[in-house]
Amino acid sequence: MTTVSLRDVNTDLSELVDEAIKGGSVTITRDGKPVATLVPVEQTANTTTEPKTKRSFLEHLMAFPEPDMVLERNPSRGRDVDL
Repeated sequence: MTTVSLRDVNTDLSELVDEAIKGGSVTITRDGKPVATLVPVEQTANTTTEPKTKRSFLEHLMAFPEPDMVLERNPSRGRDVDL
C-alpha cells in the first residue's frame, strides 16, 4: 500500500492508477491525514452504483419470510381510550 499527499497525486496520477490496476491500493493524504483511497474497481464490485428497485407494499408483505405462518392474537384486553 502506497501513501501519497494530495499535492503529489497531480503529478503521479497515471503511475498511481497503474499501481491500483495491478491490485495495490494508494492512500491519499491531506495535511498528513488519510482522506481517500485509490483501489481497483474489482475491490468495489460488491457495491453497485445502480439504485435498487423498490417493492410495493404488497410485494413486501408477500415476501415475508414465512408466508404460511399463523400468528396468534394477543389475548390482553387493550387499553381504554376516551374520545
